Amino acid sequence: MMKDKSKSSKIFQAVLFAFSVGLLVYFCISDNNLVVLMQSVPSMNIFWLSCALACVVLGWMLDGLNIKTLVAQAFHASYGYKQAFKVTMVGQYFNSVTPYAVAGQPMQLLALIRQGVASGIAISALVRKFLVYQTSITCYSLAVIIVKYSFFRSKIQGFMALAFIGFLYQAASVVILILFTYCPNFTSRLIYGVVWLLNRFKIVKKPVETEKKVKGQLEFFIENNNAMQSNRKLMVRVYVITFFQLTVMFLIPFFIYKAFRCPGAPVFDMIAAQSFVTMISSYTPLPGAAGAAEGSFLVIFQMFFDDGVIKKAMLLWRLITYYSSIIVGAFFAGFDKKREKMKSVLNTYGGKTKDAAAGTAAPTTEGQVK
Repeated sequence: MMKDKSKSSKIFQAVLFAFSVGLLVYFCISDNNLVVLMQSVPSMNIFWLSCALACVVLGWMLDGLNIKTLVAQAFHASYGYKQAFKVTMVGQYFNSVTPYAVAGQPMQLLALIRQGVASGIAISALVRKFLVYQTSITCYSLAVIIVKYSFFRSKIQGFMALAFIGFLYQAASVVILILFTYCPNFTSRLIYGVVWLLNRFKIVKKPVETEKKVKGQLEFFIENNNAMQSNRKLMVRVYVITFFQLTVMFLIPFFIYKAFRCPGAPVFDMIAAQSFVTMISSYTPLPGAAGAAEGSFLVIFQMFFDDGVIKKAMLLWRLITYYSSIIVGAFFAGFDKKREKMKSVLNTYGGKTKDAAAGTAAPTTEGQVK
């Protein structure tokens, strides 16, 4: 049995590596993208290019900080930043290679469980983090629409309707998450419906036992989620971190603009433009919003970049923001063979953590956040 698992793990790692390399190779050879970028490097400002790269890394780090903050809030022990950063990169990878980024959170949940985090804590932290992110980006986008809509409408006739569709998509995601988070009856019916469906397809062989486990974890999820909600200092901290995370990611086109030695465009206009690109590409059902991301970038940012630079800027932006997540995330997603454990969960069904898994432990206070 152990040999079979080891063999399956190696096959999975090999597939991840091959898929990641394949995507990168496609990007490099398609329309001579790599040649175009290489020809541009000598004329670029390396300082501003480094700033763009630093923004990506900083965005990952801030995301990891949010995961650490939320998990540590409910853990009866320290939860290290190293573990949280790994979870971030697992999510970055699977968000990048699956339609609608559908596999990102499930794989992050699996990573947290493998690190020894009780499933109730893991689900609560990830749902809360996603709710904060979706709420933040929706409010961010709404503010940009209110402040800069007339400017962009005058520059791009008929195209801004797509931004509103993206905004509505983001807002709908927030509504669904609120139902999941604040409506226990809705959540329980949804989860039990999934268990019933899995039982019908013979995926779950012990439905009664599974329902008991789900009920215990659901109770703990609700309890832990209520504790997070009541902990205002914690939530303010998470929202502030998320705001900075979004801002540094939206700054990347501006730094690319400066790297190509282009003068004149206000930084806030470019941040607003990138938020529109994010809104438009958010509802594209392809991995990495392929096609929509590139197309919306070319259309929106043509008002800032010269015709001879815009394609190069788009390729560099795509390489920095999307393909970097695949390249770096693949190693976190498939090449870590060690299961990380924390001292407080070595005996998951004993002591305090047993109570947490059963749904009876009270989450730690804000002062216990590591």
